[in-house]
Amino acid sequence: MFDITCSILVLRQTLVMEKMISSHEEMETTIQKCCKELLRILHTVENTGLEEIVEVLSKIADGFDKTNDTTKAESRRLVMARMLRKSVQAEDSVFVKVSRAVYLATRGVVLGGSGNHGRLLAEMALRQVGAAVLTDRVVEAGKVLGVMASVTERVHGPWYDRLIENV
Repeated sequence: MFDITCSILVLRQTLVMEKMISSHEEMETTIQKCCKELLRILHTVENTGLEEIVEVLSKIADGFDKTNDTTKAESRRLVMARMLRKSVQAEDSVFVKVSRAVYLATRGVVLGGSGNHGRLLAEMALRQVGAAVLTDRVVEAGKVLGVMASVTERVHGPWYDRLIENV
């Protein structure tokens, strides 16, 4: 989830900086297309790395470039690769912001449920980093975490109760 969210931010930044997209609707459609393609390669290509992700981002951005300038396209590709590489480092501010958004989104689903309330909490958190399109994925992951937490509580609850009593 984190890698897709960072990729979305990099693509958005690139498309906006180079004024390649003219409308909000076109941007959202492009981001959805990007997410689908990234999910596809992450699930089907073994050992998917930064190069494969940058390739997807580059192809999408190149589709909006009317100049057909290969030097400009390669330069854009290198910039996107640098931005993406930097954003996955723990001390980077983008890393911190995206991690927090994904954490809050997942927490919203675990604590708020997978219904409308939890979904709304997840979407609000993801919207902060431009990744609201991933809400369904976070809701599914949150549901699994919620089940795991319930099972853990049922299995280990009595042990935790005794531990607390003895403290």
